[in-house]
Amino acid sequence: MTMSVKCEIQLTLIVDYAMDQLEGADWANVQSHIDAGCEKCLERLASVQGTMGDVEAEAATEQLLAQPLLDTQSLQPRMAGVRGAATLSRRRVYEAESRICIDIQQHEEAHGMSTLDGQVLVRGGDLSDLAQSTVALVSDGIRMNDTPVDVLGDFSIPDVPAGMYDLIVEFANAEVTIKGIEI
Repeated sequence: MTMSVKCEIQLTLIVDYAMDQLEGADWANVQSHIDAGCEKCLERLASVQGTMGDVEAEAATEQLLAQPLLDTQSLQPRMAGVRGAATLSRRRVYEAESRICIDIQQHEEAHGMSTLDGQVLVRGGDLSDLAQSTVALVSDGIRMNDTPVDVLGDFSIPDVPAGMYDLIVEFANAEVTIKGIEI
């Protein structure tokens, strides 16, 4: 019959060990204990390291909120023979941290349905800053559209129903959010 040995290593030491904040005898003591195969400490270490990975990933993504710079709205006459007298055309420009600019043009294609054409610009950046970026519309916390941004920063989102949306531009290491866009 094997007897289980009570683990004498405190959780705070495991956390400090995982964060590489132990030195000397404390580090050696925890290292030899883990090397001996204490299941409890191995589980604790795995849990702490997993949590640290999540925190590091979140910290690596900069969260920015874009502010409006320009908002125009005009009615354009429709072609003869088309129902209705006018169509909505609107341009909005947003900026985040004086370095990321988002230009959005909204064109009403049919009553209650619009197309958003836009461009993302990174001040002082280069084309690689836009590599694999996406633009998403979010309504009530649900992602409605995910559209890639091309190498020049252009994007298009067709068939957007009227409503209130947040627009999110996701870069490799940053996320820019525009809150409350009325379509």
